[in-house]
Amino acid sequence: MQIDVEDKKLVGFNDPARHALTKSIGEFIDDLVKEANRIEATHNPSSGAPQITSSMVGDAAVLIRRGLARPKRKIGAKVLRIVAAVLSMAVGFSYDAAKLQDKTYMLIFVVVVALAILAVTISTIME
Repeated sequence: MQIDVEDKKLVGFNDPARHALTKSIGEFIDDLVKEANRIEATHNPSSGAPQITSSMVGDAAVLIRRGLARPKRKIGAKVLRIVAAVLSMAVGFSYDAAKLQDKTYMLIFVVVVALAILAVTISTIME
């Protein structure tokens, strides 16, 4: 499929601006196709061939333009959530009232608690 934009609509666009426009249009089309497929998947619970209608494409366009589409989750956010969970478990497993009397163990425990709190806070903010 090829999409053309009339030259008269691009008056004032220099070459880098035209390339940026082409890139943005490509990204929008990719997002639109993915969102339309997601909408179709929610409407078609069977494992049959997908049938995307014009209303699904229109709904997908509205969702993307208004920022209501499901945001893409970056791999860093997923890793951070896993790290936060592991650090929280490490705090729970490493708690020992007798060992906390030792200054070195106490320091390590406090550092792990601080890292767990930081990781949970950042992962929550990223969502």
